[in-house]
Amino acid sequence: MGNKLKKLKEMYKDMGYNKQFIFLFILIESTVIMEIFTIPYIIKNIINIEIPEKNILGLLIFSAIYIILLLIQCYMVLKHCDMRCILKRKVQRDLREKVFNKLQDVKTKFYDDNEAGVILQYLQTDTQEAGALFPEIIVEMCFMGLARFTIIAIFMMFVDIKITFFILLIYIIGFLITLYFNKKTVKIINDIRKINILLYSLINEGINGFLTIKILNIVKEKEEELKSKLQEYNDRNNLLEKIISIYNNIFLFITSFSTSIIIYTSGINMMEGIASYSQIVLLLEYSGQLEYEFKWFTKHLTDFNKSFVSYSKILEFLKLENVEDLERGSELEKINSIEFKKVHFSYNGNQKNISDFSLKLDENKKVALVGKTGAGKTTITGLLCRFYEPIKGEILINGINYKEYNLESLRKRIGYVMQEVEIFPNTIIDNIRYSNKNITVENIEKIFKKLKLHDKIVELEKGYETDIYNNPDILSTGEKQLINFARIMALDTDVIILDEVTSALSCETEMLVENAINQISKGKIVIIVAHRLSTIKNCDEIIFMKDGKIVERGTHEELLEQKGKYYDLYNVRNELLKEN
Repeated sequence: MGNKLKKLKEMYKDMGYNKQFIFLFILIESTVIMEIFTIPYIIKNIINIEIPEKNILGLLIFSAIYIILLLIQCYMVLKHCDMRCILKRKVQRDLREKVFNKLQDVKTKFYDDNEAGVILQYLQTDTQEAGALFPEIIVEMCFMGLARFTIIAIFMMFVDIKITFFILLIYIIGFLITLYFNKKTVKIINDIRKINILLYSLINEGINGFLTIKILNIVKEKEEELKSKLQEYNDRNNLLEKIISIYNNIFLFITSFSTSIIIYTSGINMMEGIASYSQIVLLLEYSGQLEYEFKWFTKHLTDFNKSFVSYSKILEFLKLENVEDLERGSELEKINSIEFKKVHFSYNGNQKNISDFSLKLDENKKVALVGKTGAGKTTITGLLCRFYEPIKGEILINGINYKEYNLESLRKRIGYVMQEVEIFPNTIIDNIRYSNKNITVENIEKIFKKLKLHDKIVELEKGYETDIYNNPDILSTGEKQLINFARIMALDTDVIILDEVTSALSCETEMLVENAINQISKGKIVIIVAHRLSTIKNCDEIIFMKDGKIVERGTHEELLEQKGKYYDLYNVRNELLKEN
């Protein structure tokens, strides 16, 4: 319990909006006091004094006060309901923003270790449930249920302290039993959360891998897999509802004894002349209200557990230390040279993915990394961008270990063109300005003229203002790839990384991309990761990799003369092209 209270304090501090929450508390408690104390008092005066004495003026005054207080109460109820909804949305928005910002800060390893479902769970279900913890659940459990229960119990003590004591004892026993069963729900809620993560992952896989699933004809298998997880999700939720139903019924059974105690004890007291009939009526009425308010409290226990678990997971995520410090280190103004010195790297700490890799790059040097899938080519580019860092050896930029430079300035000097084409909303100009907000339309046109795509764009109905996000078929895959090139050219970086940029292109569009490579490479350090060897013939050095090691290196002609791995690969590719 102590740990839970400590976490709740941490959550309350993280939530913020303390002033609004305190004002909400005052508003709700004022409504409760008005409802329980003021209005009944006025009704009592009207019925017991003003009506019997036929005091028309007093009746009118108290009736007017009663109507005014009812209107004020209605306004206060509407106000605090509105405040709670607004506060809940604000907290959910803030949590989503915190989680999103944290996702930008974490190192690449976090994405290696966690599937898409985990990220979607944080951003969707967890933030939604955690955002309701204080503005909705705590308010209804404590400010309304528990506060009303306490006030009514105090009232009952003035009527009969002995009977009230026994009734409260029954509620304490019922509450302890409720807590026992409620602890069991926490494990089930965690299980449901894990299943929900798997469901998110399956849905994400179904959307992103739609074509692959269709091509492989595994639609039924994927449907069965999803159906199985949905059934598991349903079963765990049914079990949760069953446990809730059990402890609710046990609680109702135990608290039902309070009526018997009131009738029995008060009946004896009445026969002995100690109590009056009105006391029995009051105690029965208050006992019913006690049961109602306590049920209001207990029915939110499961919701509390869900929100508490979600908020705890979010806080754990926000405390992750596996984050990138973008600003630590000196500013890197220009990259003149890069050197890999006996670099070793492993993703999992056991199997080495890069071993004893050494490479030196100067301005105007173009290097190609080739080899089969899994050889370590993309890992090298990831190391250069500091998505990962060597476990042994070092990477030097301008003769200095690249860890001495801050990440932000390092990555600004590196332009990375990937195989996947990412088109952002909305127009062609917007897509280029994502990388450089200040670039002029004239300069954008100059870039596309160099890429030989300007004529195609101006022929479009709206030219450079064409919405290519909502009209994806306007440009071919190769032409969309040129958008990636244009973004990097707009940045004017010192280093260019081209990762499999021609692997999925037709021969016609490949020529456009090869021209783009020549344009983007001028005066730059260029690293090309390629399967199509035709794009790398003119590189200053070609490095053939296998199992994270350099097997061969040299120019295209030198490697063919060696008649080694590169020679075999080149001939195999040529044979395949001839067959096609």
